[in-house]
Amino acid sequence: MMGVRSLIALVSVVSLFSFAGCSKDPTKFEPSTRGKRGENCQARNDCQDGLACLNGTCGINEFSVNVAVKHCDRIECATTEDCCGDKPTEIPEKCNARATTCTSIFPGCSTATVCTSDATCGGQGGTCKPAATTGTCSGGTLSGLTCSVATDCQDLCESTGTCSYSGVTCTANTDCTYYSTVTTTCVKPSRTCNCTNPDYNPNAAICSDPDCTDLCTLRCDDERCVADRSCKVDAECGAATPFCSDGQCVQCTEDDECTDGKTCDSGVCHAPCKHNEECSAFYECNADSGECEYAGCKSDRECILAATGSSQVPASVPTASGEDARLLKCLPSEADSEHKTCKIPCENDGSCGEQSVCDAGFCKFIGCETNEDCRVYLGLVGQVPTVAKPYVTTAVCRE
Repeated sequence: MMGVRSLIALVSVVSLFSFAGCSKDPTKFEPSTRGKRGENCQARNDCQDGLACLNGTCGINEFSVNVAVKHCDRIECATTEDCCGDKPTEIPEKCNARATTCTSIFPGCSTATVCTSDATCGGQGGTCKPAATTGTCSGGTLSGLTCSVATDCQDLCESTGTCSYSGVTCTANTDCTYYSTVTTTCVKPSRTCNCTNPDYNPNAAICSDPDCTDLCTLRCDDERCVADRSCKVDAECGAATPFCSDGQCVQCTEDDECTDGKTCDSGVCHAPCKHNEECSAFYECNADSGECEYAGCKSDRECILAATGSSQVPASVPTASGEDARLLKCLPSEADSEHKTCKIPCENDGSCGEQSVCDAGFCKFIGCETNEDCRVYLGLVGQVPTVAKPYVTTAVCRE
């Protein structure tokens, strides 16, 4: 009897341990092998150590690249001679008459311009045509007839006892066939600019003189080769900037030289802004100057809407592959202490763009450490100097 009881007790203990051994949580499952770089994944622990599950693929999420505080500058010149090569930069004195001899139409002058004086016709020889002496009748029975004064547009009883237009006998204006009490006017054409150069002579030797045509029109400004707008007289300026003011070719010198209600602001015809909607994203209209000025972001919500609410995301809004725009934050900028900028938070380098890494919780451009870094970043390869472009653009990594 005791042997049977001992056997039952032993079986019970074995069963208890067997049940306990099968009680593991079936939801806790670790794969026998974890994914390598480039393989599919669903969760972080699907990938090998050092890899993360990024957009369903195992990939590196931390890179051995730190943020550099330097930036790349494009360098084209140190002096104007760098921009011009062997070409002369000064116009020979003999070429001063070229603009008035070799141009059929005065630069900066348009025959479609309505004028009241010569000043509005380009300032280089264009003149405002004299007022017309004749016009056409408008507003009365005789509309369309040629006239010099308003009375030419009515059939009136003249002192001879006949009507001026119908010729019938009359003693009063009302006796005339075409007399009308409707107010009539004699409309004369508006004055427009005469842009024809009376001294134009294309066969003159100065028009084909290479000393006047093979000139360098560039100058070095802030290490970039830009169009030379220096001048001594209006004749040295082109149609786009026809006036010489303080040694520079400008678009205008006074408001009358601008059209469409624009004003002359520092030599440029300028239409001032009135509303923020006239400006780019993160810019505001300065009511005093009429200029659009950078204002930065004001809230996280503005960053989110800027990144998702228009067809073109502003360049100042960062993007990160696979990240939700609702993560964007409006935070102080390291480069501009007066304005805030949109930043996207990150947990690792893998969530940032290819030229950025995760630094202090936000994606930042890696910057440069050497000039060679900048050369490849700006794509300055395979350059060949030419007569038109004698300089070679270089790159410098600067603080």
